[in-house]
Amino acid sequence: GEVVGVHIDDAYLKDGIFDIVRAGNVGRLGYMDYASIDEIFSMRRPRWGKD
Repeated sequence: GEVVGVHIDDAYLKDGIFDIVRAGNVGRLGYMDYASIDEIFSMRRPRWGKD
């Protein structure tokens, strides 16, 4: 399907950006395994040569 709209409670916005740690999202990994997000960090994408 196609997402045509999203409603987000202002309590989960920090400086206008969705705060995934505060929201307490849970992701399904597979089988009976799940993951929660309790820490985030930024990382620059590597630059690849034209090889």
